[in-house]
Amino acid sequence: MLLFPILILSLKNVYLTIDNEVQRIVDSILIKNSKFYKFSAILVSDIEKGRIIAMSCYEGSKFNYNVCLNEKFPSASIFKIATAIASIEILNLNPDDEIYYSGRVYSEKPYIWLSNYNERKQSFKLAFGLSNNPVFGRLAILVGSYNLYTYGKKLFFDVLFPQNDFSLALMGAGFVNSKMRPIDALKLVNTISNKGLIKSITIIDSISNFYYYRPKIEGKVFEEETFYKLKELFRETVNNGTARKFLKGYDVGGKTGSLYDRIHNGYIKWFVGFFPVDNPKYAFVSMIVEKNYNRNFSPIANIKPIIDYLSRAIQ
Repeated sequence: MLLFPILILSLKNVYLTIDNEVQRIVDSILIKNSKFYKFSAILVSDIEKGRIIAMSCYEGSKFNYNVCLNEKFPSASIFKIATAIASIEILNLNPDDEIYYSGRVYSEKPYIWLSNYNERKQSFKLAFGLSNNPVFGRLAILVGSYNLYTYGKKLFFDVLFPQNDFSLALMGAGFVNSKMRPIDALKLVNTISNKGLIKSITIIDSISNFYYYRPKIEGKVFEEETFYKLKELFRETVNNGTARKFLKGYDVGGKTGSLYDRIHNGYIKWFVGFFPVDNPKYAFVSMIVEKNYNRNFSPIANIKPIIDYLSRAIQ
């Protein structure tokens, strides 16, 4: 649950959890590039304290909280996180297990994924790091429609039940049946960082003589042992996967996602994760919807200055 009643912010003596310097950096990054974006958002949280230390949400160049709190966007390959967790817990997959697949890594054709044509193999963790669509389409079939739908719901995705094997495979790879609000993406990576425990998060620290925030455990969505496997998948995204261009050598775990967003008529790109990997202290979400696709713009580049700043603070 997010403790964020908007109207109360107009009251006096309301103290927020925002770190002013982190918020300043985040705002400056998004404002600088806002003319190229239809929507953009960055959220950062202190995992242990359950506090949001930065939340910047823009519709074009206009600041708009609704983008972070209420607007739903295609989750794209971020949904592969749900497929991965289901595969670990149901199929007992380990990070170094090899998985056979058909088709190119970024293929969008499930009829090829589910065939036996020209099979190759790749480790589970590298498939996650590279966002291998055929692998995650096949894993979705093995996990099954009900289980994948259930894990998606538990992990804060807004999901539709797949109607057939092709729909299920596409869902497992992040193409269909799944949307997500940026705030729910933050709840997802907070939950992963807390080893499967759902912890409340807030942006209101206190209201004088009325309210003081205390984080609460609100549930559990996967076993603690799952985290120790999952973090190796997240680490692979940075070491050898889709985030290596910007963050290779960083002690960061993450997942990227990108897809044409028909709802908002733009190209959506996500980067979500946490750091340090073994003992996470900060979680983050970085998202952009571009007016026109541009390979030079990346949500990873947008969040990198914050990771740099907070990493120095940890040392």
